[in-house]
Amino acid sequence: MKNISYFCIILGVMLCCTSCMTTRTSVGSFTETSGKTYQYSKGKQCYLFWGLVPLGRTSVATPSDGACQVRTKFNFWDFLVSGITGGIFSMQSVRVYAKHPAEPNDIVAGDVVVYKRGKNYVKVTVESIIDEKYCTIRLEDGKIKKCKFADLSK
Repeated sequence: MKNISYFCIILGVMLCCTSCMTTRTSVGSFTETSGKTYQYSKGKQCYLFWGLVPLGRTSVATPSDGACQVRTKFNFWDFLVSGITGGIFSMQSVRVYAKHPAEPNDIVAGDVVVYKRGKNYVKVTVESIIDEKYCTIRLEDGKIKKCKFADLSK
């Protein structure tokens, strides 16, 4: 009898205390695209009977190019609603994230720019562009170094 009581308590706790589960689904070229991520839109998906029966379909806006990431999350407020109703009514938060396109760099090979080297600022020449984040520069002593565009200014 004592084992059945413990089993019922454990089962009750397991049903009421679901985790803060999160799923992330990347769509299109979201993972390959560079840029800063921002929240594009959000919504709530509602369910009955512990998530077995969805109540309609959440319609959240997506970017026209289709490159986005859809994150569904069971956050604290969703848990609270589910806990109060005993799981008969529950919901999940749905958020769509997109990326701002990377801003083009106006620094090109051959430009003389200012390089932040520790606490000092030094004039250097840009030798070559590696990618959207890095380039090579020629220091005053003739040495070539790889650096970030963030450390350079015109």
